[in-house]
Amino acid sequence: MSYPQGPQGPQWQQGYPQQQHPQQQYPHQGYPPPGYGGPQYPGQQPPKKGNGLLIGLIAGGGALLVVVFVILAFVAPGFLLSDSKSSKSASASQTPLSLDWGPVLAGKFMLAVFGDEPAKAAESACADAKDKVRQAAKEYGDRNASLTAQEPRAAGPDLIVVTMSGTLNYSESFTGTMEVRREAGDKYCISSVSPVPAG
Repeated sequence: MSYPQGPQGPQWQQGYPQQQHPQQQYPHQGYPPPGYGGPQYPGQQPPKKGNGLLIGLIAGGGALLVVVFVILAFVAPGFLLSDSKSSKSASASQTPLSLDWGPVLAGKFMLAVFGDEPAKAAESACADAKDKVRQAAKEYGDRNASLTAQEPRAAGPDLIVVTMSGTLNYSESFTGTMEVRREAGDKYCISSVSPVPAG
């Protein structure tokens, strides 16, 4: 029996039917042809992926962290400590000094001098300087001091210096210095007034 030859029907060649589409022929049965990952033979391992690079990057990052930690341990040995005292003192010294308190307290002192009220001057003084500030206000008042405060300046992390200049007894030029100290709780007080004019 013969079949018609055409594009649709099977073609006979040497007694075997052959399909229209070409079959893939493998040089070795069970293995893909070249170009599909290359020839592979039994027992050969598949090609490695890029895992080595990833592991290297992770290990390098960990080593960098260790180096930074060691450097910080030598440069800033207290960075691991969480002592409440050190954190309180650090936060107090990190707060900027408010220079405006210098002229404010100098103004209160001078008003107490003009009003002959040494006790009012002592109200603005630090606890350990109340008596000295009261005495200074009395001496300035007794000499009819007429003073004005100059620009304040920081003399330390917790100390403001204000220069007061003017006259004593309405004619004698005089320059004095007032120190204002910042205490705990960000409170400011007069710590000293000098020189005290002699009566």
